[in-house]
Amino acid sequence: MIIGIDISSVPYKTGVSNYTLNLVRNLVKLDKINTYKLFYSSMRLSLPEEIIEIKKNHSNVLVYQFKLPPTLLQILWNQLQLFPIEFFIGKCDIFHTSDWTQPPTLKAKTIATIHDLTPFLHPEWHHQKVITAHKNKMKLAAEKCFKFICVSQNTKNDLLKIFPKIDPQKIEVIYEAAEEKYGKFIKLSKDLQQKKKDAIKKQYGLDKFILAQGTREPRKNLKRLIEAFVIFKKNNPNCHVELAIAGKYGWGQDIDGVKNPSVKILGFIPEKDMVALHASAICLAYPSLYEGFGLPLVKSLKVGTPIITSNISSMPEVSDKAALYVDPTSIPDMTNAITKIVKLAALRKKLKAKGLIQAKKFDWLKTAEQTLNVYVKTG
Repeated sequence: MIIGIDISSVPYKTGVSNYTLNLVRNLVKLDKINTYKLFYSSMRLSLPEEIIEIKKNHSNVLVYQFKLPPTLLQILWNQLQLFPIEFFIGKCDIFHTSDWTQPPTLKAKTIATIHDLTPFLHPEWHHQKVITAHKNKMKLAAEKCFKFICVSQNTKNDLLKIFPKIDPQKIEVIYEAAEEKYGKFIKLSKDLQQKKKDAIKKQYGLDKFILAQGTREPRKNLKRLIEAFVIFKKNNPNCHVELAIAGKYGWGQDIDGVKNPSVKILGFIPEKDMVALHASAICLAYPSLYEGFGLPLVKSLKVGTPIITSNISSMPEVSDKAALYVDPTSIPDMTNAITKIVKLAALRKKLKAKGLIQAKKFDWLKTAEQTLNVYVKTG
């Protein structure tokens, strides 16, 4: 079988990028029989090193690189339905589409992964061009796709609500995961774990801190989180805990104008530093207003870091009993959760133990196995 996958999202360092890269990595680790044709198109960004490495190490991987910008492909494919994918990569049996475009095909059956449906549910959180692209893509996907992969049951429910004509039998729920290195960290000796934690805190000028991780955009709800944290600090003036916000700026009103010295905007953090950063935090604060999955939650679960997160969308599904839940629109709710988790060592210990159990549900190799089963059933 020849399997095509759109990998154009990989260099953007988003949740979708993470999903696409780790899915491909684990598919080719698992599957030596089928041929993988990876489609990559960007006018300015070169082919990511990780993809070059995959191609070098796997004889069944072919890469097709083009210099067409995503905005042009959105018009050619989503709007005009011109130039089938086979025009670019040749014959394939299955083509796994991105979240941005739905190319026409000559014979290939298409499969789409649905990460979230916020352009439909909350258009106020997005640029108009993102809304247009996603609406065009999903309209075609609903008509053309043979299978859908949803990254959570919550996303599946949203998909069926917005597109009731899609046959539920066509939808598979397959969870994302955190990379293997997160699980390995917790197996290191206590001394080595502590050395890595101390090193990362020194590198970023941190001591005791709560971590918030994700692209800085409206739905991450950082403004309310900061307000809740500032109230916590006022109520506990002798507590030397900081709030460290990790993630690149996305769009919308940013929070980089915050003057409180206890709030540190770290900006983009390279993936090599992420494991120790999650592991050294008192807790992860993730009060998002909506998530299709919520990858930072799994990263913290894997390293045994307690979690404060929202009681809506996919977040209870991912964290289960391993988190303190808050109403993400309630600043007092968040302040109360921060107070509990900072002051109660027994609560942190309990959440850590439950988190390590919950973390076992998420594994990239399992994600790849389940996705390969979808390919086989479709092909």
